[in-house]
Amino acid sequence: MYQKIQLVLVAILALVFGLSALSRRFPDVAWLYVFRYERPQLSDAQRDLMRRRSNIYAGIELILMGIALPMLYAAVTMMFFSEVTTMATILVLAGSVFCIGLGVTGIWRSRRG
Repeated sequence: MYQKIQLVLVAILALVFGLSALSRRFPDVAWLYVFRYERPQLSDAQRDLMRRRSNIYAGIELILMGIALPMLYAAVTMMFFSEVTTMATILVLAGSVFCIGLGVTGIWRSRRG
């Protein structure tokens, strides 16, 4: 019984999304206006602010990824009882420095521009 209710709710949700897409596709059909959702239009300043924030967040994520990469390598090496090799350590540290460099560059450029 629970699966049937779930199936009916998913079908209704899919129908509403389909009618919403049709209302944008056919703006001249009056009865589809009920299903139309107009997104708020942002000003140029708001879009620029959002773009800068997203660049800063992406930079922070890259820096955190660069910090976590060596820790993750050490944890995986211990979990699988394998040896820490020089070549793998060099590759992990190079990837870490690359991620941190990209993150700092992204934050610096978004603050500058």
